[in-house]
Amino acid sequence: MKKVFCVLASFVLIAFSCVEAFAAGINSGEQSVLKQMNTPANMQGNLVYVPASYVNQAEAHFNTIDMTKKQADEINSLISQGRSFLESTGKKSVSELTGAEKKKLLQYASAAAGVLNLTAVGGSDTSRVKIIGKDGEVIIDDSGSVIKTTGRTTTSASFDFDIIVTVAGIIAIISMGAITIIKTRNLVLNDE
Repeated sequence: MKKVFCVLASFVLIAFSCVEAFAAGINSGEQSVLKQMNTPANMQGNLVYVPASYVNQAEAHFNTIDMTKKQADEINSLISQGRSFLESTGKKSVSELTGAEKKKLLQYASAAAGVLNLTAVGGSDTSRVKIIGKDGEVIIDDSGSVIKTTGRTTTSASFDFDIIVTVAGIIAIISMGAITIIKTRNLVLNDE
């Protein structure tokens, strides 16, 4: 019975030492915004998507906040309005939009960002958009790295602890196996 308990305890320690903790996670409102961002606009038969880099960076930001349902509903409404606007232009792609149409599209992005107290800034031709936080941190930007580095690093103390616990669990399993073999051999030798 002790063997079984030790083996189970070792597996539990190993399993829990490999679980990472995340900040806020993605709630249902944030998931609905990501879904809305991944829904294409149909511009004269051409499906136009929000760039994947924007969606990835938005998701990384959502991991650090806790968006309310009301905020998600407002943002989803603005994204939907922006999509409807794109479809109503009669153009086949975003690159065909006039400067005034791009500015109008930027207004939808600004309003959506404003729901989360963020600021949307367009480039000189408003073909590129940056979303910036109150502290000046760039939340979404297509000019740099597509995927932000998040999570823990291999130099963290918790990673070292995980390694120690995993190694200790493996040693415990091996030890239990060795003790079982020794006891079994002693029983066999004593019976002869």
